[in-house]
Amino acid sequence: MKRWICKVCGYIHTGNEPPERCPQCGAPKEEFRLLEENESAVDQIQSDQPAEFRQEVDVLVVGSGAAAFSAAITAKNEGCSVIMLEKASEIGGTTRRSGGGFWIPNNRFQRKHGIIDNREEALKYMVRYSYPHLYQPEAERYGAPQNEFALIEAMVDHGAEMTEYLENIEAFKLIEQINWTGKLQVDYQDHLPENRSIRGRVLFTQDEKGELTYGYALINSFKAWAEKNDIPILVDHRVTKILRDESGRAIGLEARNKGKLVSFSAKKGIIFGSGGYSHNPELMLHFQRGPIFGGCSAPTNTGDFVRLGGAIGAKLGNMSGAFRAQSVFESVLENPDGSNNLFFIPGDGVIEVNRYGKRVMDEKRNYTDRGMVHFVWDPNRAEWTNMLLFMVFDQRTAELWQGDPPYPMAGSIPPYMITSNTLKELGIAISARLEKLRNKTGGFALDEHFNETFAETVQTFNGYARTGVDSDFRRGDFAYDREWTTYPPTQPGGVQWPTDMSKNYTMAPLSEEGPYYAIILASSTLDTNGGPMINQHSQVLDYEGKVIPGLYGAGNCIASPTGNAYWGGGSTIGPALTFGYIAGLQVAKS
Repeated sequence: MKRWICKVCGYIHTGNEPPERCPQCGAPKEEFRLLEENESAVDQIQSDQPAEFRQEVDVLVVGSGAAAFSAAITAKNEGCSVIMLEKASEIGGTTRRSGGGFWIPNNRFQRKHGIIDNREEALKYMVRYSYPHLYQPEAERYGAPQNEFALIEAMVDHGAEMTEYLENIEAFKLIEQINWTGKLQVDYQDHLPENRSIRGRVLFTQDEKGELTYGYALINSFKAWAEKNDIPILVDHRVTKILRDESGRAIGLEARNKGKLVSFSAKKGIIFGSGGYSHNPELMLHFQRGPIFGGCSAPTNTGDFVRLGGAIGAKLGNMSGAFRAQSVFESVLENPDGSNNLFFIPGDGVIEVNRYGKRVMDEKRNYTDRGMVHFVWDPNRAEWTNMLLFMVFDQRTAELWQGDPPYPMAGSIPPYMITSNTLKELGIAISARLEKLRNKTGGFALDEHFNETFAETVQTFNGYARTGVDSDFRRGDFAYDREWTTYPPTQPGGVQWPTDMSKNYTMAPLSEEGPYYAIILASSTLDTNGGPMINQHSQVLDYEGKVIPGLYGAGNCIASPTGNAYWGGGSTIGPALTFGYIAGLQVAKS
């Protein structure tokens, strides 16, 4: 039997072929090398040492997404020499794939529209949502732990400051988001009593025409600034080791570039913005709180900072956390590294049911919170009851919102879509599809009484749609439901929407006649958000809570200040930009 060594971490695999990914560090199979018959893995690692430092700069930044660019640009603008090291062959990380919005409380656009975003009310909302089990409105720090609260304070105090700083140096140009109702965009938990300033916290970049742009445009704007201001971005550089001096200070990095080890020295500090671990199967299995299928983060997000930071004593936090979503299960199986997430459940004549044929939530809630519904555990049956959910809709909904994922354009039936002429036949078809997938799901199947319960569920929902009141899950009671995840048909074809009879346009009765459709949904990630813990200055902490000198972090690679919450649209990029900015300022002062 052959032995293969991972050139990144030294893991040894026995088999005729290398694994698709290293189970230890997540490196792809191309990073494995065949060991000679009598060759020692230890000898290989010891002999594969870098030469002298290739280059010395003030600041090294790992990654090239929102957090990394924010840090690099800030440090450069503060007078530091900077090099960025990117693991992939192209820049942008997960940010390039994203919608590109970022959540920033008390920003200048809110003030322009006369919205007063009170600091204490923002802090209350963020603690309440991130740490509901600890929240006490009258307690010190509202019940949050000291370091976690300090991070939330830093987000509130420096987020708007960051946007104005980066705008002033022309790293980007911003615009507020106005939703389809003509109002400033609303927060995801607009109905919580702690959330008093529910509008206007979501910002985007704008193009030369003044139009709102997305994640790729944010990255392109940052890249242009970096090129204009001489920040080298070295792609295909996978960082393999943090170098320290005798005092324990981080002073440099080793990286692998096309099979060769190179090293870099940092006089002031090292900032990681390298992404989470969504594409590291071992870390996902051992740290995530339930079954996860795929994620839309960059395929290179394999938890490098978890391994590298842990190796030098960084304290880990929020390791079970992630920014979540639902995904089209069968598309994930076909393309695990692709973007299969469902940010919205479009339309009105649509519900989600579990294997027992029951609705389990307000289908219009935000993607992170919907993603967590899949983690319900039944102690009697010893099962993940909602591991897979079934999105069910009628022909009318499919036609009106055609082309809006996951609905196909009219006349197309993608492989992941199940169709039948009656609801009973649809249940039978779902069951047959699950049988074909049983080796991928642990034998997950519909309950024997699914069809009877499912028929009752549809009848009940149709009644709610006619009265306008969802007595089970309050769908449509919240501004978020009505303004963000429900919107006019993309292909109305002359159809009036909503109808004059509609009492709650987030719901419409499923048609009395088929065809009907179903799509299997699973929980997935935008990216994980656990890793080395930082303080309010973006400095990485050790297990005693002390700063590791010279080492900083921001973005999805660190223990996120959000916990398990998604405060509003852009709650991934907002903190990433803010703590990258803080890191850039802090390292420049060191």
